[in-house]
Amino acid sequence: MTSANITKDGEASAKSTPGTICPSCDQSGNTLSIYDLTCIPAQSTLLLPDRATALGFPTGDMALCWCPECGLAFNARFDLARVDYGTGYEDAQGGSPTFNAFVSDLAQGWIDRFDLKGGHLIEIGCGKGDFLRMICAQGSCSGTGYDPAYVPGHSPEPDGLTFHAKDFTKAHVPVDADFMICRHTLEHIGDVAGFLNLMRQAVGDGARLRFGVEVPDLRRILIEGAFWDIYYEHASYFTAGSLARAFRQAGFNVIDLRRVYGEQYLIIEAVVSDQPPPLPELANDLGETTKLVAEFRDTARARIDGWRQRFAAWCSAGQRVALWGSGSKAVGFLTTVGDPRIVSCVVDINPARQGHYMPCCAAPIVAPEVLTAERPDVVIVMNSIYRDEIAAQIASMQLSPEILTTDTAPKMEPTQ
Repeated sequence: MTSANITKDGEASAKSTPGTICPSCDQSGNTLSIYDLTCIPAQSTLLLPDRATALGFPTGDMALCWCPECGLAFNARFDLARVDYGTGYEDAQGGSPTFNAFVSDLAQGWIDRFDLKGGHLIEIGCGKGDFLRMICAQGSCSGTGYDPAYVPGHSPEPDGLTFHAKDFTKAHVPVDADFMICRHTLEHIGDVAGFLNLMRQAVGDGARLRFGVEVPDLRRILIEGAFWDIYYEHASYFTAGSLARAFRQAGFNVIDLRRVYGEQYLIIEAVVSDQPPPLPELANDLGETTKLVAEFRDTARARIDGWRQRFAAWCSAGQRVALWGSGSKAVGFLTTVGDPRIVSCVVDINPARQGHYMPCCAAPIVAPEVLTAERPDVVIVMNSIYRDEIAAQIASMQLSPEILTTDTAPKMEPTQ
């Protein structure tokens, strides 16, 4: 079970940790400790076959530090050896119409903006290959994907697509391509500067390669006290500014920088440049981030206390509570808030996840139809962007529970 080190001790909320080196800008003088967790699941989205395996799942510690020089937050205790992205890794979201519309629009936007029609695309961290297939189909492109989680032979691949069930490394650079995609992979990288330098090397002597990268936005996590979005696989946490500064330091010109998907994610588009121009205005965020970092321990602690009080009240009233969404957010939520037995079931629309168990908390994952038998009084939606979609599905089952989201439930005063 997770232990969140968020108690008041009379000192500043963000504590100086001199000597901790930032993996993006390589500074070590003023790094601040902002949030600590012990014994959290080393991964959140592996398919675990039974309760015993889930309860005995490997754990690691989170020592979330923040660099005031560049704005990156990172887990100073991250150990890549604890993380396995091979067989059993399952994070597909393609069952959601909301998500499908977003990625389709993203793909078409990149095709149009960078004139990718008929070009060759490379995706680092392609997962099972869903996005690369989509953008190549929409743009009549060829593509190459790299990811140890890719499953060879799972389905026949269209002509022009090649997948490698391995990491993208120095052995694969330079590349002959028009566009390089890296979606929700950079946050899993401990050595941020090294990885971006590898992407820079992919250009070789040519200048036609452009880059599109997507990561979660730390700003939202800090504002909401979103403790459920802090987990071990994510070694690095970016604001708009820290992401842009990391790219510029690696020799990129930032073409565009924007927030998307309900301001949950950041998109950065870049090209290699020996003399990059000034960063976009959105990157001018160190002042705001400094304030949010200083407040985060209290913000997160109030959010955790609020949820614990809610669960205690529901338990006393004999009410049944279900979670909708079994991925990393749910694992972070349950292992931090407390005893997972207070949740009657965890629903997921991804058939590949149903019938499996969540790491450490060992909650079973079920199909939405199970709710008709469980008849919960409360359903907690783990990602608010899916609330309306989920509410419609619940209503179609003739159910009428109270529907809450992790970010909209009111914060309580933190316990002393």
